Amino acid sequence: MEKPTNKHFRILAVDDDTNILDLYRMILSPAYPQSTMPVFEVICCTQGDEAVDRVADSLKTDTPFAVAFLDLNMPPGPDGQWTAQEIHRLDPRINIIVVTGYRTTNTGGEAPVAYFSDESLYLQKPFHPKEIIQFSTALSTKWQAERQLLELHSELETLVEKRTAELVQSNKRLKMEIENRKQIQAELEQSFQNLKKVMDATILAISMTVEKRDPYTSGHQMRVAALTKAVAKKIGLPEDQIEGAYLAAFIHDIGKIALPAEILAKPIQLTEIEISLMQAHAQAGYDILKGIEFPWPIADIIFQHHERMNGSGYPQGLSGDSISIEARIIGVCDVVETMASHRPYRPSMGMERALDEIIRHRGVLYDPVVVDACLEVFNEQGFEFPN
Repeated sequence: MEKPTNKHFRILAVDDDTNILDLYRMILSPAYPQSTMPVFEVICCTQGDEAVDRVADSLKTDTPFAVAFLDLNMPPGPDGQWTAQEIHRLDPRINIIVVTGYRTTNTGGEAPVAYFSDESLYLQKPFHPKEIIQFSTALSTKWQAERQLLELHSELETLVEKRTAELVQSNKRLKMEIENRKQIQAELEQSFQNLKKVMDATILAISMTVEKRDPYTSGHQMRVAALTKAVAKKIGLPEDQIEGAYLAAFIHDIGKIALPAEILAKPIQLTEIEISLMQAHAQAGYDILKGIEFPWPIADIIFQHHERMNGSGYPQGLSGDSISIEARIIGVCDVVETMASHRPYRPSMGMERALDEIIRHRGVLYDPVVVDACLEVFNEQGFEFPN
């Protein structure tokens, strides 16, 4: 059986009404008039236990399902709740949508979305074909992004482990070969510099990987990093903290590697679902980097760079001093660079409008100390973004 590709996703439809199953097949077939819809392979079952068996078989053949639509009541077999629990037990990454024509539970009370689990979505019958298409397309894209994210995380861990092992082995050889203390100290210093070079090279490689998927914003992270360093110096942060902020800024958008390239380069306004996926890049960046031991809290800084002083940011809704100073600096620098640069969906707004944005929202969205330092860097020091 053909494995799912970038444009081919497996969908599981479970309903005791064969007419409903035929409707799923029709809506998600290539013949349906939706030119931008991915290719879906729809597998249908009339009972919950049959669906569980299908999921188990898919894992054995490495042909997993991206999305499952489950009917709530499927007599005489198990209901949708049992089926959802069993499917998630086998494969937690499947996106489950519970579909039902009933608004009440067996006890007569309302059946909220959380009746199943926080991982399941809820769709009321009768549904519209566009709802099925939107759920299938958005959740399949999310499913694919999560798989790519896991692969990238594994590759990064392997790379870090390999580099660490090489450096440890190098240090062992140095200690065996060097006989006097002065030589040992000099070699250890060299080893530290080598480690820093490897880390800097890894940071650069990560940044280039993100920009290859989003060529329209090429150089964005580098320019934000340059401004971040200048602002951090103006504020008076210690040199070590400045370096941590600079490196975090250099890969602050690493989470975008988990997003579909079509969203990154889309020349028109994003849909609500696409905006939600785009906003998830802060969480994705944190998940990629949280297991890597940097000398600075790089993962936490990246996690917070879209938080705002009044708590209106994302993904945690942090406010004030609960946001790290490094993240507050990157947040301001990111806004200025983005507004001053061209994007697929609009031309550059110009540096004057970019600086006016942070002035108008000084103390509300942006740290006033950071805003003042940023203005001084441009107006008094003549800062210019590198090409």
